Amino acid sequence: MAPATRDGKRRLPVLQAGPADDDGPPRPAWQWIVFGALAIITVWVPAAAIAGALASRLASRAEARGGTSTLAVGVAIPVAYAVALAAGAVAGGYLVGRWGTAGTGLREATLAGFAAAIAATAASWLSLGPAPGELIVPLITVPASVVGGMLGLRRRAGPG
Repeated sequence: MAPATRDGKRRLPVLQAGPADDDGPPRPAWQWIVFGALAIITVWVPAAAIAGALASRLASRAEARGGTSTLAVGVAIPVAYAVALAAGAVAGGYLVGRWGTAGTGLREATLAGFAAAIAATAASWLSLGPAPGELIVPLITVPASVVGGMLGLRRRAGPG
């Protein structure tokens, strides 16, 4: 039982873990690369589904108008997918930068973005065959994961 205080209320003891209290050794850097790549894909897939729904709506509206805005739709659809990919990459880089162990930082966030780009491009090539447009994936994923890593590192260093 918890000891009673002067006001008669019982207080439970509070156990606080200090910064040096860990359950084990820190994770190796390669594990944070894998975590970041998985986070990128985990965020990117639903975001791409939302982008696909948006693209479908844009295409149907353009068709209803008689195709006058075909060029705008032809630009907006890839941009929507690129934004979805960038959002996933920023999220994965943020995860690595924010919660990575000491010594984990921009290099691991960058490699996570590169690993996710390779995995996505390989999956696309296996299912649809090679296409030159897929080479844009690393050009979006790697810089966006670096930005996410920088944001995560800033948050790790900052208060809270």
